[in-house]
Amino acid sequence: MDMAIRENENFIRIPYEFFHRGLTAVARLVLAKIFTFSRIPNVESECRSSFRKFADDFRISERQIARKVKELKARKVVTQDKSGAVAAYSYTGKSCGKGFVRSDLFLYQKEFYIEREGSRFLTLSEILVFSLMMTHCRNAATGGKYTGSIRSIAEILGLSPSTVFRCVDVLKRANLIKCEAKAPNGSAWTSYRINKKYVNSAEHAYNKAGKSGKKTRFIDLQTAAADAKADRERFYSIARQRAEAPAEQIRQRLRKDDQYSAAERNYNRLTPKIGTYAAREQIYELKNAEKEQKHWAAVMAERMEALSISPDDLRPRYRCAKCSDTGFRPDDSVCDCYPGSSPGRT
Repeated sequence: MDMAIRENENFIRIPYEFFHRGLTAVARLVLAKIFTFSRIPNVESECRSSFRKFADDFRISERQIARKVKELKARKVVTQDKSGAVAAYSYTGKSCGKGFVRSDLFLYQKEFYIEREGSRFLTLSEILVFSLMMTHCRNAATGGKYTGSIRSIAEILGLSPSTVFRCVDVLKRANLIKCEAKAPNGSAWTSYRINKKYVNSAEHAYNKAGKSGKKTRFIDLQTAAADAKADRERFYSIARQRAEAPAEQIRQRLRKDDQYSAAERNYNRLTPKIGTYAAREQIYELKNAEKEQKHWAAVMAERMEALSISPDDLRPRYRCAKCSDTGFRPDDSVCDCYPGSSPGRT
């Protein structure tokens, strides 16, 4: 296998030994990048990277990167040369076997649409599980699939079985993998295949963006639909806030009036009592509570009149009278007040 890898490659190699060296997930990623691009047998190469580049690759803070580099230097598994414009790193740990997990950088930088969750970035554990499966699926000798159990994956990657189980569930809901046979328990072996068309499209978009120097986000149909839904919800949220803000300001002004505020508290205090009395058919108590509540309502009305505030001032002035700026009419049909939309059922 050709180990001469240029620093502009879009993946790192994580030797299996790295999963059992007591490293944190972030330290392992930093070490894997240095190992991938560092000095290796018969090849003059090194990893030249700033903390910012490390951070951008894995979406991790520069402060975390700095701490992990310091930790790896203390372990004497990497060296750092600051003599150049950009620091150069070399892997100086013990030699590793040929087995490794290939982890593509686009996985750390792309948001994936996950059923029941929406769009988000994958966690480091989710990326690790997917990278293991994808490494094997890319090997022609495996027939394009990865066969293993939850427990075997956990042992390889140094994760708990429960973590692996959750990761596999997320990867299936993200449409990144497909399970060919459902195992009855965590110890049973199952075959998984990656969604090649989807993954290749995401990888192609990432690579294209890297060559052009632009940060282009790959958007699949599901993500686009989720984004459109989020935009619509944001539109109506802003519309409601604008409609309700004036009335809320007046309400706050009223509550600064001691007499009104006291009357409102007493009025609200009686509301649950009235409900209880009605349910229990306590007619005498119910009538007294209703009478007292009417009294406090009258006090509130008097204070509003004294402050030149009308009941209409406390009502929001919604942009759309048909849906009250919710996006949905009373019959649950989609309102046509959203820019560029047409009415219809959900």
